[in-house]
Amino acid sequence: MVLIVVVAALVGSGIWLWQDLSARPSVYVVGDSISWLTAESTSRILSLAGYGPTISATPGVTIGQMQNEVATLAQNQPHAWIIELGTNDAVFSDSAWSVPFLAEWDSVSPADCVIYVTISPRAGPLAANINTAIKDLAATHRNVHVLDWGNVEYSNPSWLHPDGIHPTPQGQAALASLETYELQQACGAMR
Repeated sequence: MVLIVVVAALVGSGIWLWQDLSARPSVYVVGDSISWLTAESTSRILSLAGYGPTISATPGVTIGQMQNEVATLAQNQPHAWIIELGTNDAVFSDSAWSVPFLAEWDSVSPADCVIYVTISPRAGPLAANINTAIKDLAATHRNVHVLDWGNVEYSNPSWLHPDGIHPTPQGQAALASLETYELQQACGAMR
């Protein structure tokens, strides 16, 4: 993080004022190709809203494949997380998804706010199980919130490419805006 310091010498008083202007609430976004495609919009919109975003997204990645990355990022103790993972677990029918899902939750649970982005029910039969696990976490933990992108995207066909999963530029902007809105509504401005 770059520290920006404003130094003001008050004339005749000998008083110096130091102010850290870089102290914006940190938001870590982790995800697969959906987050990768949306990274530019997400970074821009979160920054404009006053947050300090860090985005780690890899196309084709499963929850388990991101487990070490999430654990490493969690050491920085961000204020909030936006997690968009699980689509590839459903697409590849990875029946072992729940073990890394719980490990991921263990890593991010200390944060003030965790927003899970649901996956498209059309991603495969496991999608419903993953979305249920996300909703169960939200029902039992006050710091967990759900952004139901999996169903919102389906209601807006122009937001998706023909594969029904990956967002178009319009969908990328919509997802980034919805993530920022959810962060502000569910978690407050965190200032």
